[in-house]
Amino acid sequence: MQANRRDFWRIASVTRWQIPTRALALTVAVLALLLLVALLIEARSAGVRDLPPATAGSPAEPLGNGQFRFFPKSTHVSLGVRYRFLLYTHCGLDNPVAVDFDGSFWDRSEPGPAAGGSGNPPTVMGDPFDKGVMTLISPLNARYLGTGGSVVSYRRHPGPRVAGLCF
Repeated sequence: MQANRRDFWRIASVTRWQIPTRALALTVAVLALLLLVALLIEARSAGVRDLPPATAGSPAEPLGNGQFRFFPKSTHVSLGVRYRFLLYTHCGLDNPVAVDFDGSFWDRSEPGPAAGGSGNPPTVMGDPFDKGVMTLISPLNARYLGTGGSVVSYRRHPGPRVAGLCF
């Protein structure tokens, strides 16, 4: 009887905490794969930040002739840092209030197709928005890189913008 009790506790203590080798190897492999995926995602987005939250800013002022005075609502960003940017493209790249970045509106600074024929963006860009990265290159210049590979350079516009509404 004494031997049976010893054997029971020996067997119980061994099997109670042991994990089968295959299960342990599978668990380690799954965790390693999850870590690798997380590292790849982090590496891909490294160096790209979210924009700081926009300010409440001043509302658009109606001018009485179908035009409005718009004020930028974005906050300042750091020079040379890449920021995720949602570019409003629906009314073309020359829409006066499409780019509100670093506390200012921006004007395109290079020639090229501003619209795809119907006032919408060029076909390489999303509509109504294109997701990409905006970088403040200098205090007066910024560059947008779209997910489709499009690159658009901008120069800072001083002050508010006057424009009609675009739908």
